[in-house]
Amino acid sequence: MNEKLIAPCGMNCGICKAYLAYSRNVPKKRGEIIHCIGCRPRNKMCFYVRKHCAKIRNNEIKFCFECKVFPCDRLKTLDKRYRTRYGMSMVGNLKEIKKEGMKKFLEKQEEKYGCPECGDVISIHDGKCYNCGFTRTNA
Repeated sequence: MNEKLIAPCGMNCGICKAYLAYSRNVPKKRGEIIHCIGCRPRNKMCFYVRKHCAKIRNNEIKFCFECKVFPCDRLKTLDKRYRTRYGMSMVGNLKEIKKEGMKKFLEKQEEKYGCPECGDVISIHDGKCYNCGFTRTNA
């Protein structure tokens, strides 16, 4: 897990299937497998929130929790979708980073998303390890 892969919205791009496909050299497949190098590395800062937030666009804040209106309506919508579909809260991630620090957050992410077969990373989106092929049944 890498701090540079934590987007301002609290998404850990290191567990995203598009990032994992890219970083594990899974061949692109139109409409099925896309590649992404992560929000911060591609200088998008946050795919879902950035275009609606001048503070992120202008690099006034590093994470949404630094904003006075945290969580904003856009982040709440994104958070609700991820909680419902994937059992992960971006707002929760941000609160954890703020309270416990990035190092502790990343340690917990490694524990939560580590592959039990090979030790690589399990995708939040499909429960798949792009290194060994293991798939969580509850994904």
